[in-house]
Amino acid sequence: MKGSEKMSFSNFIYDNISLSDFYDGRYVIGYFSTDGHLEEGKQNINQVSLYNGREQPFVYVNYEDTLSFTITIIKNPCKTDEYAFTIEEMEELKRWLCRPAPHRFKIDASEYFDIFWEGTFEVEEEVVGSQRGGLTLTFISTRPYALQDDVVFSGEIDANGNVTINDLSTEIGYIYPTLIINCLDNGNLSIYNDFDQRTTTINNCSANEKIVFSKYLQVESSESSHNVYDDFNYTFLRIGNNFVTGENVLTFSLPCEYIITYNPIRKVLPI
Repeated sequence: MKGSEKMSFSNFIYDNISLSDFYDGRYVIGYFSTDGHLEEGKQNINQVSLYNGREQPFVYVNYEDTLSFTITIIKNPCKTDEYAFTIEEMEELKRWLCRPAPHRFKIDASEYFDIFWEGTFEVEEEVVGSQRGGLTLTFISTRPYALQDDVVFSGEIDANGNVTINDLSTEIGYIYPTLIINCLDNGNLSIYNDFDQRTTTINNCSANEKIVFSKYLQVESSESSHNVYDDFNYTFLRIGNNFVTGENVLTFSLPCEYIITYNPIRKVLPI
């Protein structure tokens, strides 16, 4: 894609608010700039040298940076003959887009209906003559890639029953989901994933106790008397995939109700 080409879409949604909601659709995306290219966060491949450099196997791979891209907002010529922005209009858009906390950015087009990026904007005003002619927005993502809307698995399961979850991510690896368990019996809760052969364990659970494992690697219990960190093996559940399969079969030791929520990684670029 060449820099400063027109985008294939004219509207976006940020924090569940649509650009077209402002002033009856008088704002529209003008141009898209990628400085000649657009790519996801660059991978940093760390290697070690063996045999005087004749072989350099990978030690680990991580991302150096996150995804960013630039768009421009202008007045919609199909809605108004006035191209200039007032101070109040600029402030309203900046209040919406320039926030310290990240929010979901979605392209308002059918092929992107379940895809989002999370981040915030840096904004510059574009001056045409002595008038404010538009805003240039640089989106700074919290990740090197896009995500898919929440995928949720829920139900009730007997002791030693299992649930199969297919990881839909297009990035090979694993994700920590949000997991909510409502125990239906007393005992030691264990969740075994046959994909990576890891077991998540919390001992001394009570009937009707709700345990929440967050995607940010935190755990809490609805029972104030249960110090879960003393009974936890610090192995958080992961949903994973490799090049061959994304099937994760989870086996629960206790009867329980469960809700598993995760966002598959989507290696899709906003073009």
